[in-house]
Amino acid sequence: MHFPRTIINLTVAALLAMPMLSHATSATPEAPAPLTLGEQFIVRAYAGQMEGNALSKVIKAKSLGIAVNDSTICVSLAGSLAGAFIANNKDAGLAKAKAGEQPARRLDIVAYSKSDDATSAVASLKDKEAIALLFGGQVSDADNYASVHNTLIELAKIDYQGALFLHLPVVAKKWLEKAASEDDTVAAYLDRKNNVYGLMVNLEKGKGLINQLSFKGAKQNVAKTAFQADLNDNFVSLFKRR
Repeated sequence: MHFPRTIINLTVAALLAMPMLSHATSATPEAPAPLTLGEQFIVRAYAGQMEGNALSKVIKAKSLGIAVNDSTICVSLAGSLAGAFIANNKDAGLAKAKAGEQPARRLDIVAYSKSDDATSAVASLKDKEAIALLFGGQVSDADNYASVHNTLIELAKIDYQGALFLHLPVVAKKWLEKAASEDDTVAAYLDRKNNVYGLMVNLEKGKGLINQLSFKGAKQNVAKTAFQADLNDNFVSLFKRR
């Protein structure tokens, strides 16, 4: 699978905007076969590679924290993302620490089993240049949102300055906007933050996008499209069946 220098992910909004298939006959069209669990993992393998490349080559982070729920689908995404990130930063990872010092830890992953895991998660991830919020998969929207909201509360407490990288459902379901509308502290934190990125896709055009987001007035908006690139056909065909 070949990706150009800037590699991007996807958003549900584009999928929902796809036109319904038209048929010349009156016969009821046969629904596409749902993805098997293995195929769900393949989709996340593609997505994780795109996200890992985007974090390294677009956001240019040299250290990464991943906050993820403990569902199998999201954990597979986190593993793929981490693998791509490590591959892009393997030279830095070969650097030797000075005598008596521990080498810098460039990757940390915290899998949430409950939403209040956010406190310990942010304590582990706060020194990273970027934090990816990977919440979706088989966990309910209510639980995913609670994890995102609690994570933002902890990030606001320490005024985390690194980039925030949002996975598909986090952007499409506007969980940061919801948190900002419910919490003045989170709203103020996001209002002044200019390094929040959301990965999206336009399936009709086969284009991937990475958008820089703003949250002025507690509303999620696209400040600018930072990059775009062609998407892999195999990834698109599987994603359309989701």
